[in-house]
Amino acid sequence: MISILSLFNLISVLLSLTFQILLVKFFGAHLQTDVYYLSIAIVQFITGTFSGFLMDLYIPVYNEIKAKDEIKAKEFAGGVFILMLIISSAIAFLMFIFSPFFVKLFATGFSPEKIYFTSYLLKIFSIYIILNFLNLVLSSTLQANMYMSVPFFTTIFTPLFNIIALLSFSQIYGIKAVIYAMVFSSFFVFLILLFYYLKKIPVSFVNPLRRVKNILYLLKHNLPVRFGTIIWNLKSPITTNILSYFPTGYFTLFSYANRILATFFGITNSPPLQVLYVKVSRYLPENNIKKIKETLTSTLKTNTFLFIIPVFVILLIFKKLFIFLFHPKVSLSQINIMYYLFIFLVPYYLILSFEMPFVNITLSMKKGFKVFQIAIIFIIIYTLSLLSSTKHLNIYAIPVSLFIAQIYNTFSYSFFVNKKLSIVDREIIKNILQFAVFTVLLIFFNIFFEDTFFLKMLLNIILIILFSLTMKKEIFDIFVFLFGKREIK
Repeated sequence: MISILSLFNLISVLLSLTFQILLVKFFGAHLQTDVYYLSIAIVQFITGTFSGFLMDLYIPVYNEIKAKDEIKAKEFAGGVFILMLIISSAIAFLMFIFSPFFVKLFATGFSPEKIYFTSYLLKIFSIYIILNFLNLVLSSTLQANMYMSVPFFTTIFTPLFNIIALLSFSQIYGIKAVIYAMVFSSFFVFLILLFYYLKKIPVSFVNPLRRVKNILYLLKHNLPVRFGTIIWNLKSPITTNILSYFPTGYFTLFSYANRILATFFGITNSPPLQVLYVKVSRYLPENNIKKIKETLTSTLKTNTFLFIIPVFVILLIFKKLFIFLFHPKVSLSQINIMYYLFIFLVPYYLILSFEMPFVNITLSMKKGFKVFQIAIIFIIIYTLSLLSSTKHLNIYAIPVSLFIAQIYNTFSYSFFVNKKLSIVDREIIKNILQFAVFTVLLIFFNIFFEDTFFLKMLLNIILIILFSLTMKKEIFDIFVFLFGKREIK
């Protein structure tokens, strides 16, 4: 059941939120948190960029090979595993040697002290990169075979190890304790995934040259997707460079607000999206358009509804909760900035929840050039919007520009998928409009009635009641989709 995956994600998100709260409570919004969030951004950008050359379309290609010959599929997975080990080792070596260069590339406005500190953290992260690449292959292969429970279960360990390190070792080692914890947790996850993989899927770790034809086929479809993803991910260094010119602490404030929403987005969107991706990659060879449409409709409703609920709750109590948790380590003015960053990031993540199912269907169709084309326009719109609005909107130009650029992506992917498969109907459009109107009203109430807490609370409660009444059928469908009997193992 998808609910099992969501439960593991829920535990992971609660642990992640606990860690984020403790992190700011221990260190505030100062130098150590700035360099921590930058080092995380650099590592995520590099691992996501280079692992994707083989992994973006790995699941649909693996399933395509498996449908013809299971032995070749196992050898293909083993060959990719060895190749990823080689690639990740090379990247880790380069990061270890040239870490200051990576820092300057992502944060041109950082002081020499911050550059030195961040470089040191990146050297520790070099081992993490290798483990991250290998875990990705093991997890993707398991999920392609519908063994999803254990890969999702392992997401619990990183935030758990982080919390233990923060509570036990941060007073001695500072923020470095958390970085070491991430390395140890990734190694622990690697052992779990490898053991489970060997138990469920007979191992065939072979020389990649034995399956060079399949790997070249994978690269052929992956390259345009990967270059498109690299271009889309350029928003990360663009954003970090802009943030590096703001006063100390602003990097942390934006990163914190963004991470809260990213965490909620992950728990609500990740399980249904991954199930949709695997299923559509199976339905497409069968030309089963009806099943693709049903899965898309259920995923869209589930993703958006489940994302809005925790956001609604957090908006009600954000300032009071964060003042209680972080003040005086974080000043009242900083909490206020974080609150409005959170609000302005909500539309970006909402439209992302509309877009991602269409992105996954596009990937399942192996239409890489479309991903590449859309990404180019996205980064142009984002950059131009950010440069033209930073002077007027200050740090809030970042979430506003992200939202504006993502609108283009959402329309482009949905029109493209509908043109190919004809699966967007009135029900889907109606649901999207309902969620959009609800979100606009939610943001309006929480901005303009912020100073009158009880009135804001009353209006928000009335809004959620009206929303629930107008979407009774959709809520029931979501419940069935989450808890109904599925083929997930």
